[in-house]
Amino acid sequence: MAGVEQRQRAAPPKQWRIVITAGIAVVTAVASAWLMLESAEVHCDSLASLTVLATLAAFVISICFRQMGRFPDKRSRWILLVCMLIAAATLFADFRYVRRYREFCDQNQGVGGRQ
Repeated sequence: MAGVEQRQRAAPPKQWRIVITAGIAVVTAVASAWLMLESAEVHCDSLASLTVLATLAAFVISICFRQMGRFPDKRSRWILLVCMLIAAATLFADFRYVRRYREFCDQNQGVGGRQ
């Protein structure tokens, strides 16, 4: 019983965790957009970076789900929901971009390697 009482009296979760989560979600989205929209040309070198950013976006989604249980107030949950939507949009956009240009880049690397 003493452990339960200590948990109930424990300090509320620190709000800076939400700020860090939001920062990671926004930085991931901005970096992803920058890599995709850098120029009108397709840069095959950026596909690996976009894959890493998509993985980071999926990680941010899991962090948001985990923090939903720790932050019971509505404001924090809305912020986490927005972070989750940003991360989901990033994940989706990165996946679509990499999927669209993976075969093209693989063919170009194969042609360049045979010459």
